[in-house]
Amino acid sequence: MIRGLAPQARLIGTQARCFTKLASFPNHQPTSPSRYFYSTTRTMAQKQEDNKGAGHSVPQTSVVAEGAQDPEIVAYQTHQASAPRLSLAEEARTLVNNGKFGVISTISSKDPTGFPSGSVVEYSADSTGRPIFSFSSLSPHTGDVLTDGRCSLTVMADGFRGLSDARVNITGTISKVPNMEISAAKELYLSHHPQSFWVEFGDFTWFRMDQVLCARLVGGFARAGKISGEEYAEAVVDPVAAFSAPVCGHMNADHAESTQAMIKHYIGITVDKAMMLSLDRLGVNVACERQGESFKCRLPFPRPAEDRKMIKELIVEMTRAAAGAVEKAQ
Repeated sequence: MIRGLAPQARLIGTQARCFTKLASFPNHQPTSPSRYFYSTTRTMAQKQEDNKGAGHSVPQTSVVAEGAQDPEIVAYQTHQASAPRLSLAEEARTLVNNGKFGVISTISSKDPTGFPSGSVVEYSADSTGRPIFSFSSLSPHTGDVLTDGRCSLTVMADGFRGLSDARVNITGTISKVPNMEISAAKELYLSHHPQSFWVEFGDFTWFRMDQVLCARLVGGFARAGKISGEEYAEAVVDPVAAFSAPVCGHMNADHAESTQAMIKHYIGITVDKAMMLSLDRLGVNVACERQGESFKCRLPFPRPAEDRKMIKELIVEMTRAAAGAVEKAQ
């Protein structure tokens, strides 16, 4: 989290992203939409940093300003305060389930002994969210977990660009997968990493974080919390979040103006730019720009989307409603 931000910045925790109309979803994996957005706009944190010399004051034209008089800002703040979102546990499970790589932090078994040691690793999560790994005997983290199984795994959202993007850290203990369960673990792992032929080499051993003690999710500025191991294991993985990249990429490339129209219609604020970042069954997260200010907003679906087909249906419905409102206003 960025320290030193004005208290009003906490309101941004209720923000997320947005959506557009849709005709089809090409089967391609586009470059992260946030890459363009963050390269062309200044972040809220940077703007707040500029205000430090003025006593950390926030201009009344800012979307996070308390006591704002602008009716569009008031509408935005009111809408975002109650916009439906996944629970912290659901978002954490979804991030881990859809991720493929993470940073495992172990307790070093070699010099300097006892200090934290981090390594980028592949993993695959099982049905209860436990990460499965295949480690080489040559890797230092292998010796670490064999000596002391306490560790943590940090996973970042796809297309992670900075502190406003989601990440989760799960803490627990790791141990070898029992011989009778190796076949199932290998099958699951290779379904996520089909090119990882090296796991068949004789010096690789299968491990699993059998006990997840807790998780800590940071979903962006001011959206963070600790999740118990029980909450994490019982949470349901979002059924449509995995479609974020192709859907958002297509909409950003072909229907960006429709995203702006939906934000105006459903949230009540006019934005100069809108870039879809991700989606889940309850709605879409959008990066926006208004009068030079960068922020995020959450655009909920009218109903939960339980599959990819329903995502399309809801986007079309919302797009038509927004377009109809524009025509009526004219």
